Amino acid sequence: MASSANHAAESFANPNWDSFVHVESVQEIARRKPHFIPQRYIRSDDERPSSTPLPSLLTVPVIDMEKLLLPSDNHERQKEMGILSKACIEWGFFQVVNHGIPHSLIDRIRGVANEFFSLSLDEKQKYAPQAGEAQGYGNMFVVDEDQKLDWGDLMALILMPKKLVNLALWPTTPSDYRNTLERYTTHVERVAMIILSLFAENLQLKSDYFKNKFGEEPMMTMRMNLYPPCPRPDLVLGLSPHSDGGAITLLLQDDQIEGLHVRKNNEWVPIQPIPYALVVNIGDLVEVMTNGKYKSIEHRAVTNKEKTRLSIAMFYQPGLDEEVTPASSLVDEEHPTLYKKFKHHEYIQYYMNKQLNGKKSLADFAKIHE
Repeated sequence: MASSANHAAESFANPNWDSFVHVESVQEIARRKPHFIPQRYIRSDDERPSSTPLPSLLTVPVIDMEKLLLPSDNHERQKEMGILSKACIEWGFFQVVNHGIPHSLIDRIRGVANEFFSLSLDEKQKYAPQAGEAQGYGNMFVVDEDQKLDWGDLMALILMPKKLVNLALWPTTPSDYRNTLERYTTHVERVAMIILSLFAENLQLKSDYFKNKFGEEPMMTMRMNLYPPCPRPDLVLGLSPHSDGGAITLLLQDDQIEGLHVRKNNEWVPIQPIPYALVVNIGDLVEVMTNGKYKSIEHRAVTNKEKTRLSIAMFYQPGLDEEVTPASSLVDEEHPTLYKKFKHHEYIQYYMNKQLNGKKSLADFAKIHE
């Protein structure tokens, strides 16, 4: 088992991702030519966000975690568990308030992210990916010289397990970057584990079902996303439509600027920022593990004409060598197995080598077609 796990770790750290195409920093484009958009960023008519979006009557559910931590026989808790269940089945997205992460820590994680992105390009490029690693400063999912590009820059890091952490890619400016990120990671992991145990309870699985399936060395990665101002936000996307390839995502939105959209009933619904809330969404792996009862949902990011937008996404998922398969209790004659069995590292390698394109990766890789 140990050798298998080591092989999985090796394949992730050096997965032959030489096909990644390096592209220019969007921050630099916006700084040098604030009124210019290169052709590679301009989307086709059917992909562009509307310049005058219609107000949506749909609202992403909001979950109060304090109520979910009440005794199991508490009426308020039971009601909130019902809201959570409905959110998972009907949306795949929800916002969490009263999650227990100190506001001061949230302010600081945003602070270190903004300070890093404010560094000179030469300084930031010291943390560019090494030897094909899927972490560092730059862009990912650019695998074709001709594909359309997203109007955003990012910093991605592996946070867990320790054997995959590359501290050489962790910025030293600001000086508390590492300490702040480590503290934030601890808090987010706690919230993720609570949410997964609540998923299990609503699905009538053992409360530690997902914890056991994630293994002794669960994985967590982070992506700090910076979307500079764009002179024509109606022509570009900050992040292409996609579902997340992990298990669950816990996203810290920009408190002031709306920019995250989720696809619901073939409509793009904006998720309005709630100060200090976390946006939680179900990833492809939980869709597989729940045999499609909970589904990963397409989402995208749009840009702003005048303001820079920042978000920080944390992806919590099974260990690389863990097996991903539908829970046996969620499979029966009425609900046949919808997805094949696979190792986590097999899917993540496949996912990272593809352009972001809705739910195509999950469908092509794991879906069992009749």
